Amino acid sequence: MRSMMLMLTALALTAAYVSGAAPGITAPGATVGRGLETPVALRIPQSNPEAALRITVSSDDPSRLLLSDGPEKVGSAEISITIPPNKFQAAPEVWLHARAASGSVTYTVSADGVGTVKGTVTLAPSAIAITGPFRAPKFQITPRSAPAQISIVSAVLDQSGSVVEAQPVAGGSDVEVRVASSNGNAGKLRDPVVHLRGGENTSVTFFVPASEGETMLAPIQPAGFTVPRQYVNVVAAVNKPGIAIIDDVVIGKDLQLVGALCLGEPAPAGGLEVTLTSSDPAKFVLAPGPDVPGAGIIKIKVPEGQLTTPISLQALADSGDVSYEASAPGFRTRLAHVGLAKSGVIVAYDPYGPPDEATVLRKKEIADDRSFQVSLAEVEKHPVKLIVWTVHLDRESGRAADITVQSLRPGIEIPVALASSDPAVATVDCQSVIRSGSSHAVCRFVPHTMGQTILSVDTPKGFSTPRNATRVPATVTN
Repeated sequence: MRSMMLMLTALALTAAYVSGAAPGITAPGATVGRGLETPVALRIPQSNPEAALRITVSSDDPSRLLLSDGPEKVGSAEISITIPPNKFQAAPEVWLHARAASGSVTYTVSADGVGTVKGTVTLAPSAIAITGPFRAPKFQITPRSAPAQISIVSAVLDQSGSVVEAQPVAGGSDVEVRVASSNGNAGKLRDPVVHLRGGENTSVTFFVPASEGETMLAPIQPAGFTVPRQYVNVVAAVNKPGIAIIDDVVIGKDLQLVGALCLGEPAPAGGLEVTLTSSDPAKFVLAPGPDVPGAGIIKIKVPEGQLTTPISLQALADSGDVSYEASAPGFRTRLAHVGLAKSGVIVAYDPYGPPDEATVLRKKEIADDRSFQVSLAEVEKHPVKLIVWTVHLDRESGRAADITVQSLRPGIEIPVALASSDPAVATVDCQSVIRSGSSHAVCRFVPHTMGQTILSVDTPKGFSTPRNATRVPATVTN
């Protein structure tokens, strides 16, 4: 922040000079909070570039304003700065220390052989502000999570008591700030007393959570500081951690959706046992992974110190809505919802992939036969493939797309049958089945002569025929 203030000051001075300000000593004005400091950069046109230049800066009222040539240095009524030779229009830095909270005071800058000028300093009240994570007035934390950083900041106020900006504590000072907590049972501060030393505008401590509850953390304003209108306190809300699970999804009959369960904080010592419960085991079951047949109630263990573990959601029915619940000791119970849908198979030329998601997201059906063309000469060098995918069908349109591709649940496999309308032009050689845990089968397109044919996929028993992507027109050229 100090470097940013200096850069802005330098830019302002440069702009003033470029715009045609008359050359001479410049003593910028500034606003400083009581007990705080801020830098200003003086502009001194050196009359003799080959000689050193001595500058004297003095406070016109040392009871209200002191000066220093460094942020950590103690303020004094007068300071001297020497500019080395060949430093034309140097901008030495002067730190202004405020000793009062209202009114204004001047300081005088004199340079040998150049002249004298006065700068005006506005004196303002100051405060100790407090902020938590993300500078929010309230933050959430769990009992066993890492401590949260709490920042204590010295700031200048306007006359209404609102925070204007952070400013360092005046050099040579040491401001002790005690931070009070309204509820020690919820947690405590690692260091309830922090120090802001001269030249610093921020000091940090850490809130260490302990148990469920809320506590308000507030700095006790040291002598000479004012309670601000904002950043007066920050509330730490210590809650049970949550459990994140797959929610608001659709799964096709005899298909599965594989994902992860995620804890709101790492599993405790010895790991954490989480119970998953289906609302209707006749329609929907759960498993700890894609290769395990599901059940209505399962228990999975998250290893100590870990946040996630895999889970598989498996559909046994093709319609309706179900839910499932995740619960664990010391964690909030989570309920999630799942829609059930019909399943089918689709086919596409391998480079195209499944239809784009817009196929199901748009209300209006998209006309796209997804045809392809190959030459007999190229096929000898580059074999042509078609892919058959298992999908759930959109519950409104009956169509399928890349976002509806799902793998077969454990214990289920289906035959693959892909036919050519004109076997004289081309035939197809496919894998015999799509196995459980897989979402596709690979078929090889075998052209025989020039012409056109349509490749179509048969719907397996127990599955439904999608309204799209079941036929692929193919053209064979020389």
